[in-house]
Amino acid sequence: MSRHSAVLHARIAVTLAATALGILTISGCGSLVEVSSHITPVPPNCATPRPAAAVDSFTTPVAVQTAASGLETGDISMGCGPAAGTSGTVHVQFTVWLQNGTRVITTRGPGQPPNSLALGDPQTLAFWRLGVPGMRVGGTRRLIVPPALAFGTAGNSSAGVPPNTTLVIDVELVSVG
Repeated sequence: MSRHSAVLHARIAVTLAATALGILTISGCGSLVEVSSHITPVPPNCATPRPAAAVDSFTTPVAVQTAASGLETGDISMGCGPAAGTSGTVHVQFTVWLQNGTRVITTRGPGQPPNSLALGDPQTLAFWRLGVPGMRVGGTRRLIVPPALAFGTAGNSSAGVPPNTTLVIDVELVSVG
């Protein structure tokens, strides 16, 4: 085989390989990347917050992140209203459970007004001051509160929280200011 013939065969092989690769690329066959038409999540509907009678569920699955403080947080739903800062007053609705799923308190119910929290006030429980900032009005967040950020070794007998208890809280940010 002559040098000219070998070069011609090599060019034909490269052309065929490039054509096959182009066809596979255009058709999507052999792609290792899954393509979705829903790349960005549907924005939440924040025209109005959930009703005060809405039901929080201890069994709602939530992906959480752990902060240096030990507080675990994860958004159940994203709000689209104004965001809570690290100071100022916010208004929330919430449900608190013991780690075993026993409900301690809920502020949801007919006629229940939102609860006000002063996020910059050291008298406000630490888990509120650490867990609410960054939430947007209309959003709901899960807080998993270690005993040191909740009621510690004393517990809270009036609230039915035993000593050294981890709390699970679903909190909805109703409004800021």
